[in-house]
Amino acid sequence: MIQRKPLLLTRLPLLLLTMALLALPLQLLAKQALDHSIYTEWQEIKEQSLSPDGQWLAWSMAPEERDATLVYRASDGGEATEIERGEDPRFSHDSRHLVFRIAPEREAVRQARLDEKPEEEHPKPDLGVVSLDDGQLHTFDRVEEFALPEEAGGWLAWRHAPPLPEEDEENNDENDEDQRADEKDPGTELVLLNLESGEKQRFDHVADFALSPNGDRLALAIRTPDGEGDGVKIVDSQGDSAWAYQGEGLYEGLVFDPAGEQLAFLARLQDENEDRSEPARSLHLWSADASDTRRLADEGSGFLRDDWHVSEHRRPEFSDSGERLFFGTAPDPIEEMDQEDKLDEEKVGVQVWHWQDDRLQPMQDQELEQDQKRSYLAVAHLADDNRLVQLGRTEIPDVELAMDGDAPVFMGLSNLPYQKEISWDFPRYYDAWIIDVDSGEAEMVLKAVQWQPTLSPATGHVSWWDGDQKTWFALDLDSREATDLGQAIDYRLDSHRNDRPFPNPPYDNIAWVKDDAAVLVHDRHDVWWVDPASGEARNLTAGEGREADWNFRLLSFPEDEDYIDPEQPLLATAFDEQSRDHGLFQLDLDGESSPVEQVMSAHRYDFLARAEDGDAILFTRESFQEFPDLQVAEDHRLESPRKLSEANPQQSDYRWGQVEQVSWESETGKPHEGLLFKPEDFDPEQEYPMIVYFYERASDTLHSHRPPQAHRSVIIPTFYNSNDYIVFVPDIWYREGYPGDSALEAIMPKTRALAEEPWIDADRVGIQGHSWAGYKIAYMVGHTDFFKAAAGGAPVSNMTSAYGGIRWRTGMSRMFQYERTQSRLGVTLWEDKELYLHNSPLFRADQINTPLLMMHNDEDGAVPWEQGIELFTALRRLDRPAWLINYEGEPHWPTTFANREDWQIRLQQFFDHYLKDEPAPRWLESGIPTLEKDATLGLETE
Repeated sequence: MIQRKPLLLTRLPLLLLTMALLALPLQLLAKQALDHSIYTEWQEIKEQSLSPDGQWLAWSMAPEERDATLVYRASDGGEATEIERGEDPRFSHDSRHLVFRIAPEREAVRQARLDEKPEEEHPKPDLGVVSLDDGQLHTFDRVEEFALPEEAGGWLAWRHAPPLPEEDEENNDENDEDQRADEKDPGTELVLLNLESGEKQRFDHVADFALSPNGDRLALAIRTPDGEGDGVKIVDSQGDSAWAYQGEGLYEGLVFDPAGEQLAFLARLQDENEDRSEPARSLHLWSADASDTRRLADEGSGFLRDDWHVSEHRRPEFSDSGERLFFGTAPDPIEEMDQEDKLDEEKVGVQVWHWQDDRLQPMQDQELEQDQKRSYLAVAHLADDNRLVQLGRTEIPDVELAMDGDAPVFMGLSNLPYQKEISWDFPRYYDAWIIDVDSGEAEMVLKAVQWQPTLSPATGHVSWWDGDQKTWFALDLDSREATDLGQAIDYRLDSHRNDRPFPNPPYDNIAWVKDDAAVLVHDRHDVWWVDPASGEARNLTAGEGREADWNFRLLSFPEDEDYIDPEQPLLATAFDEQSRDHGLFQLDLDGESSPVEQVMSAHRYDFLARAEDGDAILFTRESFQEFPDLQVAEDHRLESPRKLSEANPQQSDYRWGQVEQVSWESETGKPHEGLLFKPEDFDPEQEYPMIVYFYERASDTLHSHRPPQAHRSVIIPTFYNSNDYIVFVPDIWYREGYPGDSALEAIMPKTRALAEEPWIDADRVGIQGHSWAGYKIAYMVGHTDFFKAAAGGAPVSNMTSAYGGIRWRTGMSRMFQYERTQSRLGVTLWEDKELYLHNSPLFRADQINTPLLMMHNDEDGAVPWEQGIELFTALRRLDRPAWLINYEGEPHWPTTFANREDWQIRLQQFFDHYLKDEPAPRWLESGIPTLEKDATLGLETE
């Protein structure tokens, strides 16, 4: 059985408990209702960093539209220190210093924008450094970027932002008329600080830099005002410096090998490229044991295809051993037509859409920059006389490194043969190759596989998910034999929750044990150890997941290797499908004992980090009432964790809410679940208005915290609970081909049942949602007059006109969405026209009597704006109450705080008017003519 920790209960004396209950109503009466002013009061934890030894924690938090605050604190619960406007905290490798940016005041940046100052005159960030030994803080002005050694303490380097124009003029000398031939700005001052002694070294005109992982060396790319002093300089820990390379040009992509004994960089040398509009790059290597810097590759290298060059768009990268250096190559850019001597109206601007284009022209437009910067992996074998080998190629654009770059083979991937199918099929298809890193030879091992294949960490196998056979496979690269990893598992490995018309995905990804000794596979409830050669399996969770109706999922931290290390604790999260409780368990890789509980409770946990040089774990715990503050435990057992942040203590001043699970059967008899949010001081003797909000399925988020915020599209249950609303959030399970009917069948039985409760006002029930939910709302109000008011954002109203349209944000056709993904129709328009008509709300607009508020913006790249317009103009023609809110220039939802706050205000005004009889604001009552839209927002009531 699952080994559980004992639950410790503290029992209050009866008298104290009675007194506490009697005092509760008075406490609630003293609380305020949430309003829209609190958005700039509620803190969000934006960044966090755990020191390598696990003894310190730093985080940055900020409310909407306010300056951030950085907080650092010893993980043993010592006193917290706050620093105004601190952000991006990083600890030195020895955990003795904390380094962070100090952002300029938001108001100062805002004023610079109001004054229309150029970007170089805007306030710039400063740099803060705290000595954790004594708490001393040092700050440095106008810092562009900073770096710490990855594997050593004691050093910090930063580069200053360019001087302000007036300072630049003061510093100009007799050479101020000199100008670089490449017209690039010169570099700026770089400072190297010894964190122990406080000594500084300064270097002028630095454009790029790199610190060796061990902190022994600093590399500087120098870019002088006239180009005469350009080059790459190496500085050692003793302060001695020497040129690695000199010559007028542009130097970039500096990177040390893991040992700090080699430096690679890209150079664009001006004197070699005078006849080129875009000078080509060359790849160079400096070694501590070599007398000079070697040029490894350039556009004349014999391994390159004709008209290819070394790419500037991929930074060089060493393998872990330092014996390989990876870099990018690319075809020469296509030269544009020379039309400089033509007026704009004399130039032809044309786009040719061809039926055999792999990608639609709008998709090519969206991916143009990506295509222009695409590079293909090449390698220099440094231990083999710098031999150059091309690994990637146009037909194999993606190559994944393995074993930190030291593997004998890599995996190559391509979906190029299946680009057209992206428009209508899902998931995408891939071909997979095994590439010999020594020779560059590639062998295709998989063709047209859905779901991206992966190479095992020890490179002995290629694994992939087969959605048709509903199992994982592993191909042994020695024998070329494939093993069904689910053959000995008697339970489904494909997700039962998938109700979209494409092959079922797996429950979760697989994980390989070190040296490919085994692979770990998830079913719905348990984790299995599988022999990749024979398929033999054993249950690592002893079947306890299935017995308890829990879902075990392997846990990994960002710092972990890409394989399971048998020497480290094997951890898994657990999720109770019934209670939605969540927790952490330790598993036995040998499968000889049951999972051991570390924590399990009515919360949601997020395990963020494990100390690099220790056992401490950083995590959050949250519930509907509890904000996910940062907590640190000494190790994975999570015993006596310390909560180190307290981001929102003001929450206790406001009326909140409570949440419970509800269940029912749909009209087709399928079991459904949902969440019911009630006011904190819910009174069963009182009648409340109710809002139904939904998207797809949310019941698994029972224990999620929902802070008040100026959300971009939907209502926040907490906010409406605080203002005496009940909010119902139902799950929806879909029948293929009938998404709108599925919503009606799922939502209406429980909504009607709730409306019969004495504490719900059956005449005051509204409904709200956005995008996919906006569509379903538009469909539902065409089939029922039950709702008093409806707010559906960005709705698809006409599936026949939307089907062949473009998702302008990506340039993709919308066909795949209707056939295979969210819309779930499963057929093409010409295979079943009546199905598309049946699912289109527009064709039942004459049956819509519910007041309908829509928000649909004119730059929507997901749902064409015309969809909202089609429905609005139909309802306007039919004289039905309808409103269309357009935040001009905004995409699928409003992005600026001002627009998001405005939308939340209008949503509340809309529902308050229809569900609480509050006076209608002007915009709702009579609208805002264009002539007056710059004079009023129309939020006022008459």
